Amino acid sequence: MATLNSASNYCVYYVMMDYWKTILKNHPSIGFVSHGDIFSLDIKEFPMYPIANINVDSTDITPKIVTYNFTLILADKPKLITPDSINNKNKQVLPYEGIDDVNDIYANLMGIMNDVMAYTNNFGQFELGTIRTVPFLDRFDNVLAGWAISFDVSVPNNCFNYCTINLNP
Repeated sequence: MATLNSASNYCVYYVMMDYWKTILKNHPSIGFVSHGDIFSLDIKEFPMYPIANINVDSTDITPKIVTYNFTLILADKPKLITPDSINNKNKQVLPYEGIDDVNDIYANLMGIMNDVMAYTNNFGQFELGTIRTVPFLDRFDNVLAGWAISFDVSVPNNCFNYCTINLNP
């Protein structure tokens, strides 16, 4: 299990991406973690599910604060429900009946999202903005269901005061 350095400079893009990939990979319920364009994930054969994909959409930079605008995709592959105990006294009762387990996927992935955001909120070096979640179904070629989660993370801009290049020789 990877650990995080509390003295890390999170205004550096790689350090911020390493943070998210580390905590997503360390979550016991996530099977595969990627970053960048999630549509390239569709070409991978049989990734472990559920999957997490983190992407920086934009950044807002001031001399004191860097705000990353992230999209986190949490997704799983829906499965058909086959009640094995039809016409039996032990018939399974499903609270949200349907032909697949999409509602279970939404519930499970919302729990994972809460874990990741709670950990980040308690980590102490970030300020989380509003977390916006949008459910999806069949959004990708490999018929995934899940949540598109967008949020902002603000960190101190420790990079702004340092320039290692002589720009006026």
